[in-house]
Amino acid sequence: MNIICMGTASAAGSADRDNTYLLVQHEEDCILIDVGGNPLGKLKKLRIPLNRISEVVFTHFHIDHIYGLPSLLWGMWIAGREDALTIRCSKSNEAQLRSLLHSYQTASWPIRFDIRIALFDDGAVTQLFDRNGLTMTAFPSLHAGPTVGLKLVHDGKVTIYSADTRPNEWIREQSPVHTLIHEATTAADSSSQAHSSLDAVLRYYPVERIERIVIVHLSDDEPYEAVLDSCPEQLRRKVTLASDLMTISL
Repeated sequence: MNIICMGTASAAGSADRDNTYLLVQHEEDCILIDVGGNPLGKLKKLRIPLNRISEVVFTHFHIDHIYGLPSLLWGMWIAGREDALTIRCSKSNEAQLRSLLHSYQTASWPIRFDIRIALFDDGAVTQLFDRNGLTMTAFPSLHAGPTVGLKLVHDGKVTIYSADTRPNEWIREQSPVHTLIHEATTAADSSSQAHSSLDAVLRYYPVERIERIVIVHLSDDEPYEAVLDSCPEQLRRKVTLASDLMTISL
């Protein structure tokens, strides 16, 4: 299984990055976690046909995490997709998702595939699916508005994606964790009530029980490297500042 960082920028955007979203590759199955601004271009670079995208899972409905959806759906229609597409979102976001689809006028497109909405509870730990050896579970994140992070288990290895969040006790209690993909909107400023800093991530979580830490939701001109340079070498080796189209092999 692979996770590809399709975009790695914070909501403010970046000169070199798309906004943060991920692609999970499991056998022939591909699942998008959120949809940034250039899904069609990124998938072309990866040579992944659109008909391999079986699902979209939304962690929350802030603009930087959803604004690529109309482009993705339009591209699927142009490509002649026939297989159904599942879109998972929380019950809190259902009305907004349906409103968006209505505004895109998807019902009037001559599309040949169903768009199936699957809902989950953003206020509780909820298993989304268990198939072909991959389990995905949603858990509440600590952000502005209803937001979930995701826990993936495959071949006994646990991968956690924090989504947008301040440091989260639920994540801290998970052990062991093979890969933690965590946001760090700033390098060291911990004043935000909706986001994390890299410094806070490395201080808050039990890094001795985490094999690898991948940092996403990065902001331009933040001194991330300076924070890492101040860490012990053993910790520094665990941490990667993600880049667009970076592959995390699991």
